[in-house]
Amino acid sequence: MVAITADEAACNFMVRSLLDSGSDALADEIVSLFALSATTAAKTGHYPGWEPRPGSPLLALCRSVFQREFGHESKVQVIHAGLECGLIGARYPELDMLSFGPTIRGAHAPGERVEIASVGHAWRLLTAILAAIAAAPAGAAVPAIPPR
Repeated sequence: MVAITADEAACNFMVRSLLDSGSDALADEIVSLFALSATTAAKTGHYPGWEPRPGSPLLALCRSVFQREFGHESKVQVIHAGLECGLIGARYPELDMLSFGPTIRGAHAPGERVEIASVGHAWRLLTAILAAIAAAPAGAAVPAIPPR
């Protein structure tokens, strides 16, 4: 966000990264650039990173459920968005979690849209994952995935 008046200009940057060290380094660089131009900058707030865990038991379960439900491998990708998982993970660092949802185009812009069919796919995946977890033996790291 940029706000300009006759007396001053103010910029607000929301710095995000997978790793807290990455967002800290970028924020420090921004502050340094402002200092070079004889202006000031301050770091306030923090949106925690969420580091990928490729060996996650939950991810393995979800990929298997996806394969069973949709007949092809899931696309696993890391994005640079600020997700609630970063906030939750900062509070509960040992929690195994992932994020998925419908396909959204043009997020956070006036033309933002969702692919309606993908909402149904996300719901189907969620309910199948929950069923697989519920069917797991107590204490299982990766629940067995019952066939359909």
